[in-house]
Amino acid sequence: MRTTQFFHCALLAFFALFTFSSGLVGQNKKTNQQLVIGDIKVSKIQDAEIYLNLSLLSGIEHQEALQLTSGRDSILTPVNAFLVQTPQHTILVDAGIGQSGGENSGHLAEQMKIAGVDPSEVDLILITHFHFDHIGGLLDSEGKRMFPNAVVRASKSESDYWLGDSSKLPAEQHERAEQIKATLQPYIQAGKYQAFLPNEFLGDGIKALPANGHTIGHTVYAFLSKGKDFWCIGDLIHFGDIQFSRPSAGVVFDTDSPMAIRERLSFFQQAESGNIIIAGAHLPEMVRIKKSGNSFRVIPVKSR
Repeated sequence: MRTTQFFHCALLAFFALFTFSSGLVGQNKKTNQQLVIGDIKVSKIQDAEIYLNLSLLSGIEHQEALQLTSGRDSILTPVNAFLVQTPQHTILVDAGIGQSGGENSGHLAEQMKIAGVDPSEVDLILITHFHFDHIGGLLDSEGKRMFPNAVVRASKSESDYWLGDSSKLPAEQHERAEQIKATLQPYIQAGKYQAFLPNEFLGDGIKALPANGHTIGHTVYAFLSKGKDFWCIGDLIHFGDIQFSRPSAGVVFDTDSPMAIRERLSFFQQAESGNIIIAGAHLPEMVRIKKSGNSFRVIPVKSR
C-alpha cells in the first residue's frame, strides 16, 4: 500500500500540468479501435482522458495554435495503450496512467477485457518511456503487478538513467527517479524486467527504434507482418490538431526539444513514404499520414 500511495503522489505532481476529463466517468467508452495487419490484431485501449492546455506547446505562437484548434485553448486528449496480438505473443505497448487522483483514468484492465483479453494473458509489455501516463497501469491498487505473467521491456538508455544511482541525477529528479523505481520494482524482483539496445529485435517482426528527444530513451515499436508495417510511436506527438500541421512545434516537457522535433519529422517522413500505420499514445485513432508542403495530413484507417 505504501508503494501505491507513493506512486499516486507522483501522479498528482506530474498531472498538475494537465486536467482530467470527467465527462465519461462510469460509462463504457466506445473508443477502442481494432485493426488486423497481416497476422497481427491491434486494439487501441483507452485508459484515460486528459485535457492538454496549449500553454504546454513550444515553438509556435499561441494565436497560431488557437487557429489550428478552432479557438480551443484546452484539448481533450486520450491516454492510450495498444494491445498487439501476434501468433507468438500477447503484447501491451505502454500501460496508461492507472488509478490516480483524476476521475477518468484507470480503465486499462476493463477496456482490455472488452477487447477479449485478460491482463493475465499478456506476456510482453513494451514501454515507450517512463513518463507516468505510460507506466502507471503496471501496478494494481495494492501495488502488485497488474500483469503477473508479462515481461516488461524498455530501452537501456531510459533504464540506465532512471533506475541507476539517483544521487547522480539533478536534485529535482531524485524523487521522480525513486517513484519510477517503485513502479518497476515488483517486475524487477520477479525477474520480469529486461532492458534492450537500440534497434534490437524483440520478437518475430518486432523491432525497437530509438526516437530520443522527448526522453533520453524514448522508443518507437515497429511491427512487421506479411509485408505490412505498424508503428506504436508513443509520445512522438501530443497535439494531433497542431503537430501534424506544424511538426516543428514541441512540448515544454521534452527532454531535448530540438532532437524531439528532428525525430518526429524523420519518423513522419518514413511513415508517409512507407504507407505505415501509426498509433500514438495521445491520438484519437490509428492513422496513416501524407505530406502536404511542410505539413502532414491524417488519412483515416478503417477498423476491422
